Amino acid sequence: MQTNTSNQPESIREDYDKWHEHMRSADCSESPLNHPWYESVWRELRNYPGGRLLEVGCGRGGFAIWLAKNAPQFSIVALDFSGAAIAIAKESAAAQQVNVEFVQGDAEALQFADGTFDVVISCECMEHVPHPPVMAREFARVLKPGGRFLLTTENYLNGMLLGWLMSWLRRVPFNSGSGVQPRENFFLFWMVHSYLQAAGLVVAKMESSHHQWLLLPRVNPAKLCTDQFKHPVARRLAFPFGRHCSFFGHKCPVQSPV
Repeated sequence: MQTNTSNQPESIREDYDKWHEHMRSADCSESPLNHPWYESVWRELRNYPGGRLLEVGCGRGGFAIWLAKNAPQFSIVALDFSGAAIAIAKESAAAQQVNVEFVQGDAEALQFADGTFDVVISCECMEHVPHPPVMAREFARVLKPGGRFLLTTENYLNGMLLGWLMSWLRRVPFNSGSGVQPRENFFLFWMVHSYLQAAGLVVAKMESSHHQWLLLPRVNPAKLCTDQFKHPVARRLAFPFGRHCSFFGHKCPVQSPV
């Protein structure tokens, strides 16, 4: 299900340009790892040997710039739909003297040849594109055979369902807590898993965090939330209800002819 959107891509692009210009003031120097989605990706990515890496939906470039400083084994290309976001990212990279190739592009029509990248990552982007299965297929297309992917998305099988219910009943745009975005898709984790599988990608591992148990009026949501469980069994049992889900896997290697 989809809300907060126009059917015109150019209109959405303009809306995202305005949104990123507005959010520029919210940028700060804190580590991206303070966000659970970036932390989960880094925990997996740091074990990889290196190569050419693409970040899809890089926004204003914070994570790509951080990776350039902390993972020099990767040659990083970072892409976003918004020209304003890419302009901000380039300014930040120049100011911090890091080497990232920032490009404007569409997650559903990546401008790269087949099999270009060793690793493709995307954090909290797929829930904002018009056709998530198409984005998943583009992930698979630009990955080399055997290449790795790391994807994080929202999952609303938790207390956030109440927020969606209220937005539907009131006919107002859904606000996830970080502001209303120009496009927001309603996601459940098994939907994302099916998109990746249908694209020919192998999901080897999944994990989740930020378990929002309930939303109540005039109650800080953090008081009704468990960020993460320490015990492995508790983590597995709570996985379906985490708000932020991470999917790690690979593209199947080319099979040799029999």
